[in-house]
Amino acid sequence: MITRKKYQSLGRSSSLVRLIRLLLLSSSSLCMAQLNPKKAVTAADYALWGKLTPQKLSENGTWISYSSSYSSHQDTLFVKNTATLKTHFFPKGQQGKFSTEAVFAYYSAPNTLAVFNLQTAQITILESVNEYFFTTDDQYLIVVSDSKKDQKILICSPNGHILKTIDSINTYSFNTDSTVLAITSKNNTESIAQLIFLKENFRTLKIINSPKENFSKMKWNKGGTALGFYGSSSTNSLLNPKLYYYSVSESKLHFFDSNTHQEFPKDMLLSTDSEALTLSDDGNKVFIQTYKKTVITKDTAMVWNTKDQWLYIQRPLMENYTYNGVWFPKNNRFSQITNHAISGIMLNGLQNVALLFDSRINEAQFKEYRELDYWLMDLKTGKKKLFLEKYANDGTLLASPEGDYFCYLKDGDWWVYSISKASHTNITQHIRFEFYEKKYVSGDKTYPFGFAGWSKDERSLLLYDAFDVWEITPDGRTAKRLTNGREDNIVYRIVSQQPSQQKTSNFSGFTSGYFNLDDNLYLSAERTDFSDSGYSVWNRKRGTQSLVFQPKKVDYLTTAKNGSSFMYLEQTFDQSPALMFKAGMLASPTVVYQSNLQQQHYLWGKSKAITYKDISGNHLKGVLNYPASYDPFKKYPMIVRLYENQAHNLHKYINPSLYNSAGFNVSNLTSQGYFVLYPDIVYQVGQPGQSALDCVLAAVNEALSTASIAPTHIGLIGHSFGGYETNFIVTHSNRFAAAVSGAGISDFYSLYLRTNGITGKPNYFRFESQQFRMGTSFFDNKWGYLNNSPLFNAQQMNTPLLSWTGESDTQIDSSQSMQFFMALRRLQKTHTLLVYPNEEHGLEKRINQQHLTQQIEKWFAHYLKKGDLL
Repeated sequence: MITRKKYQSLGRSSSLVRLIRLLLLSSSSLCMAQLNPKKAVTAADYALWGKLTPQKLSENGTWISYSSSYSSHQDTLFVKNTATLKTHFFPKGQQGKFSTEAVFAYYSAPNTLAVFNLQTAQITILESVNEYFFTTDDQYLIVVSDSKKDQKILICSPNGHILKTIDSINTYSFNTDSTVLAITSKNNTESIAQLIFLKENFRTLKIINSPKENFSKMKWNKGGTALGFYGSSSTNSLLNPKLYYYSVSESKLHFFDSNTHQEFPKDMLLSTDSEALTLSDDGNKVFIQTYKKTVITKDTAMVWNTKDQWLYIQRPLMENYTYNGVWFPKNNRFSQITNHAISGIMLNGLQNVALLFDSRINEAQFKEYRELDYWLMDLKTGKKKLFLEKYANDGTLLASPEGDYFCYLKDGDWWVYSISKASHTNITQHIRFEFYEKKYVSGDKTYPFGFAGWSKDERSLLLYDAFDVWEITPDGRTAKRLTNGREDNIVYRIVSQQPSQQKTSNFSGFTSGYFNLDDNLYLSAERTDFSDSGYSVWNRKRGTQSLVFQPKKVDYLTTAKNGSSFMYLEQTFDQSPALMFKAGMLASPTVVYQSNLQQQHYLWGKSKAITYKDISGNHLKGVLNYPASYDPFKKYPMIVRLYENQAHNLHKYINPSLYNSAGFNVSNLTSQGYFVLYPDIVYQVGQPGQSALDCVLAAVNEALSTASIAPTHIGLIGHSFGGYETNFIVTHSNRFAAAVSGAGISDFYSLYLRTNGITGKPNYFRFESQQFRMGTSFFDNKWGYLNNSPLFNAQQMNTPLLSWTGESDTQIDSSQSMQFFMALRRLQKTHTLLVYPNEEHGLEKRINQQHLTQQIEKWFAHYLKKGDLL
């Protein structure tokens, strides 16, 4: 008994000791926390935050480069070994490039190139550098240097040792694989065009020399077998330039003299613009631009005619005074392809067929994209045939890379035209899933989910539905869904990793990229509620496999040229972007660089996804950002930020900053003790304003039921279309204690009858079938336009409103803000308007960005941080 009591006493004593130790430890931790408490972020701290930008991954994945940039002190370029994490840093470094795993070159200062040996850490400096690149095989570093006297090219070893210097260069051009350099130069007596063969000990071959011509604008064909350039008379400026063509394989020079050629139009001149010369891939055709010998006279009066196809102010932007022709050097034949009647052109992949259209139809049209007729021309015979009638091309008419097909979207389906079969085929009509969305107005224009490209052999196309990637044969007989995103609410999209996988410019249109489907396809993967994102890889044997997928925002995927390593960026609202590296699909990720480590010493908010229903029962998403150091027993003000759909901001990290083009910064506001709400909005046709009001009020009610928000201390902010929504809501609801509207629309009627300051297009389509979603013209629904105009309900506004606009805004004319100000002034409402001179739709000048940000934050602080907050 005594023993047991003794042990019990010892046990109680031991427990007491542990309790005392625990209390002492807690007290110690509390003291440490009090000594080093986290503090609130203030404007004085903003300069500590930097922007992390991934740059390059070396071809074997041994090295990574990235930069960190700051608003108030010097940027830094970093190179890090992915295995050892050994780091080299280069203050003020820009535009870095790797050569194999051994060399890293970068600009250490303007026009100063530093070549850094990654094994020895030795640096070679080259001055007066305008451009540099490593040849495709990494055998040479090519440096273009400009001195006060002339331009020269330095051919160097990868480490920067100069092997050959070529002086007095006028123009230059490398073939595709950087093995042959074409240059033009001029000395005191003559102009010279020549080739330098890098693989043949820099052998030089003179193509032509002349004392009476200046040679310029050299251009290779894709295969590097032929070269074109211009020769302009140095003695007679009235002469039309000559065009030269040199066949490398035949060592033969051809020339085209437009002054004497019988097939060249007499009323045309040869254009020598830098982009006016294109050689076909096979090198057998040279495509040139021509223009008419006309003098454009200034009109005595500006003539506006309602029957004109273009508005008067559109003509300088839309009228095309240059045309296209083709020269066949082998037989010296020329053919004019486009002219004043048919001015638009695309080529098929083989460049033997031209797709032609006339953008200057004779009647006025009022849609965003004009309905035009399209023809196909055989360039060999010059014969034309009708291809499409009254087709509105929004950029979805694409040429296939190998040449037999054109594809296009029509009435919501993808079509393929086979040139060899002269047939149109609807390839998606039997698939039950849609490949388009009605983005703005149902029954109007369709917007495709996307066209990724062709397979390398052109046996199939890669298309997107709302979730997945599809492989479909050009005859439409076989269609296979490559991913299973629909079942998991994940959207998959192909991520291009090579230039050949991206579409390329094709005169007035584009040529699709292509993918080798025997290799890996890299895919972005994002859940439809934006809760998770990452990347996957697909191949024919194993299907889709995840590389990384997590509850974060994951982007910037870059794969190594050789091997399976890759890098990416990850972030959340409260985790600053981190650069990650994986040596392979199954390898553990390595943190290469975590940006903004100082954040650990500051209070920070968090983000939460919310769901709610609008008045029609639609399920909507939103994001609620919490204030830093949130205490559920206190009440906080909230600011609602407006612009269509914003749920994608769930994991987006924002550096606190005073330099914001629209004056809004969510991290500033959460650090100042605000909730920030991003609501999604769905729209009823003809009711854009009321739709925004219904959705925003529903989102606010959900936020109030979710967190400790003061219901009488809620503000509203929006820019552009969000500025319009703000203007409408405060003239139709007293729910908000303060509001800020940037570049906001106030009067549908007056803006409908204005033109866009950039394109010169009338604004009709923006209201009838695009973002304003009215669905009809003003003249078919006058009351609808007026009812959706905040100006016409201004007398009902009781919310203090701060507005701002760029005086030179070409997107939403500043008169919209001024009209609203004049109405509110007459009505004696509480309103302040900030007009920034020489600024556009978003502010560009840092002093103005800072001023606007500070004024907005002062406005909200004045109206939202007073009264009954606990």
